[in-house]
Amino acid sequence: MQPLSGSVVWFTGLSGAGKSTICEELAKQLRLRMHQVWIIDGDEIRKHLSSDLGYTIEDRTENIRRITCLAQILSQCGIIVLVAAISPLRSMRELVRSTIPGVLEVFVDAPLDVCESRDPKGLYKKARLGNLSHFTGLSSPFESPTSPDVTCRTHLESVEESCAKVLEAIQTRVEKNAPQADPQRARRPTIAVDLDGVIANYDGWRGASVIGPPRPDVVKALALLKSDGWKIVIHTTRSAEAITGYLTNAQVPYDEINENSDYATSSPKPVATVYWDDRAVRYSGDALRDLALIRTIRTWNGRA
Repeated sequence: MQPLSGSVVWFTGLSGAGKSTICEELAKQLRLRMHQVWIIDGDEIRKHLSSDLGYTIEDRTENIRRITCLAQILSQCGIIVLVAAISPLRSMRELVRSTIPGVLEVFVDAPLDVCESRDPKGLYKKARLGNLSHFTGLSSPFESPTSPDVTCRTHLESVEESCAKVLEAIQTRVEKNAPQADPQRARRPTIAVDLDGVIANYDGWRGASVIGPPRPDVVKALALLKSDGWKIVIHTTRSAEAITGYLTNAQVPYDEINENSDYATSSPKPVATVYWDDRAVRYSGDALRDLALIRTIRTWNGRA
């Protein structure tokens, strides 16, 4: 999987359509994959950055311009930016596209009567009573996107289904725009992960054929790394023959055992970006400071 950093995803739709809800769930999914994510919520922007603006077309356009500028700055810092803003007119969304090349437009499409029945903030009720002017969908127009990159019909699909569609679209966009690397030179980020004490519970050696039950959190984390394009090397004192069946039965994702064929080395230690072990100590740059930890180290479950 290509890195997603720097993507801008712009959610447009009526109030109550589900823009913020999808953004929150999508952000959670992306953070599980170790991505930096920032949500720009239109309502929050109105309280702070655009508190001086009203709801005329001119003020709405200026609000979108400010949000666009903020999203662009954050994306240039390598952050995935999720924008939840009504942005009712096509001209406003064209402003976004012309300012942020590659922005992904998501139309959160729910019928007006569905949005009004949800009315999480009571805005439709206020607008119907005449207490809110220029309200999108009632007294102010909403122009539906003609060719959005993704359409989420939140009255027909779950939040999880909507998120899955957006995730797929982000990845497709990133892969399309990514430079073509030389397959002979491309090397994936690699994690070398210990078996006993990390992948499998371990409370002492009981024989080559005895391996503790797998740890679900570790298996899940490795699956997420795998989906993000990492290579997984199992680094263990056990032989490959002794653990292959165990790894398969426990559904542990991996590429190689005790070697990384992407790199030619003259020793048994596989090359990796990260080594994940229950007894590892990372050199801090000060060996004397590290000694205190080395002399007293315990595994996560208290083993000496």
